[in-house]
Amino acid sequence: MNRPTHFLCNSTLAVHRNSSELSSLLLAITGINVASSITATLGNALILVAFHKETSLNAPSKLLLRCLAISDICVGLVVQPLLVTLLLAAVDHRWNFCQVAERLWYSSSTPMAGFSLATSLAISIDRLLELSLGIRYRQVVTMRRARFFVAMFSLFSIGNCVTELLHSFPFLVYSASIWALCLVTSVCCYTRIYLILRNHIQAQVIPQGQQNGISSLNLSRYKKTVSTALWVFAVLMICYLPFGLVLLVQTMLSELTQPILIISFFALIPVYLNSSLNPLLHYWKIREVRHAVKETLKNFGFRR
Repeated sequence: MNRPTHFLCNSTLAVHRNSSELSSLLLAITGINVASSITATLGNALILVAFHKETSLNAPSKLLLRCLAISDICVGLVVQPLLVTLLLAAVDHRWNFCQVAERLWYSSSTPMAGFSLATSLAISIDRLLELSLGIRYRQVVTMRRARFFVAMFSLFSIGNCVTELLHSFPFLVYSASIWALCLVTSVCCYTRIYLILRNHIQAQVIPQGQQNGISSLNLSRYKKTVSTALWVFAVLMICYLPFGLVLLVQTMLSELTQPILIISFFALIPVYLNSSLNPLLHYWKIREVRHAVKETLKNFGFRR
């Protein structure tokens, strides 16, 4: 069974990797990743500055959003440049250097993907807790606990990378299990939020057991934060799904073919594009962030 790495520089692809068509496609993918790397880095840097200026969000919620932005910056600054390096090494037929670059790229890409997925899950749970706990939210969801869970996300991401280094089958089982868990849990959280809000709006009363809870929330602002979190979660799932399916196919095949190889790298485009889309979602959905970004750009001389 093939390992999920070295699927570009593996010696079994000697017949295919010298193809001029493959080289042209790899150059095209390289150009897309260079552009995406720049937008991911600059866009998320602006979002981090905006979060620093924005004061309406709760500190734990802001910490999770910052972690997501930092993860996306790491994708733009580290992961994508490594991918560009290995693609150029493959085009230039520098196979030894290509294998080293591919190992470094995959070892950095896997933890970042896992961290982003775990952070997205934590954001959905955080939104549900704010609605369910009401005024007790600030007592239960503290910065200390939020930092603890961020540390757990980091360990989970490292664990995901370790399983990939050991063997492809444990990596596949581990990744699929975590992906399914995050997907089901997030869907349950957003479904529960929808049901609570719908019942509250229909009854126009405070739900039983929620005294001083939901009525104390600014529902309009809360709905916007939930909408933002839901958009981020949905876009992440849509962007990661193609490569997840391709990775599954790669792991099950005994030998890679050129079509699968090409599809693999095209499936990576939406994965890394997600890091450029997240700051756009925050800019679009959070008014305070939008104003802070505009003010920052004005300070740098970008005026209408």
